Amino acid sequence: MSDAHSPRPRTPARRTWLWAAGVVVCALVLLAVHEFFLRSTDGRWLEQALLESRYAAITVGPMQESTLFDLLSSVPLAVLALAGLIFVVTVLARRRFAAAGIALGTFLGANITTQAMKTLLVRHEPEGMPMSNAAMHEWWWAPDVTSFPSGHATLAAGAAVAVFLVVGPRQRPIVGLFTGLLAVVSGAAIFLTGHFASDIIAAYLVVAIWGLLGGWLVMRLGESWNTLTTEQHTPVGAGAGLAWFLGIILTAAALLAVLFAGGWDAIRQAAEDPSGWHWVAGTLLPVGPGMLLCGAGISFFDAETGRRHPGEPLRTTQQTYQVPPQFGHLYEA
Repeated sequence: MSDAHSPRPRTPARRTWLWAAGVVVCALVLLAVHEFFLRSTDGRWLEQALLESRYAAITVGPMQESTLFDLLSSVPLAVLALAGLIFVVTVLARRRFAAAGIALGTFLGANITTQAMKTLLVRHEPEGMPMSNAAMHEWWWAPDVTSFPSGHATLAAGAAVAVFLVVGPRQRPIVGLFTGLLAVVSGAAIFLTGHFASDIIAAYLVVAIWGLLGGWLVMRLGESWNTLTTEQHTPVGAGAGLAWFLGIILTAAALLAVLFAGGWDAIRQAAEDPSGWHWVAGTLLPVGPGMLLCGAGISFFDAETGRRHPGEPLRTTQQTYQVPPQFGHLYEA
């Protein structure tokens, strides 16, 4: 790489205003998802059409096997367990205990936020919306059924982000892509077991907000391992590029599936004539935006990684006391 194209020296997470702007953008998108899918009539009709198709294909259709349902239900917990294992191994191998504490706080914060939102945000059934099974009124639309955001999706995505925060900047693009794929596969499985697609998208946005807050802290407190030399390269193009590509393609595919199903007329008739295209759209709807968030996160964290010239010492802060060498690792993020 020529000097003209080499990254300039900089400290990690130097543009705090940009991190704050990212939090605000995610919060506004979350508000937009809530307004469309929970409050607008069009959004609620769309969600019902997607679930009618899933009901026809899985609950009473050719895929009605309890084994399949049990398998799909286990995916989020499997993702949580795998991400947790990677997290523990990384923390113990790299001895990034402060970063681990921040990442765990991020995970807990996202899940607490999701549970708090569940108690406040309730779906209301649109008037005159036909349903193929009267029990759907109780399954999905009863006032005491709270699902926004999805708790299972928050668990899976939160675990993925926790791993992303404790790995080094050179590993983040590939690890982020891998854990992001795990999270969106979990989201697709959650939809197939009976969740609204918007519940899963909302969970991803809640995790993204907390991921930005935790990421800023990790970079600020762990400057030593979040700073690369200007000659070191990260595979951000491979990780973020593939995530962006999948996000765009899968989001477009979800929208096209709605059109292939017959557009808005088919949504209004989903109870009487459910379309398999709606089943495809509902499965892909959380996956596409999830990968877009993954690509944005990888790109953003890479742009905020610290840089220094080879041989240039890190910025140091004056200490009022000497840390014993045997305890020095405890002060590394």
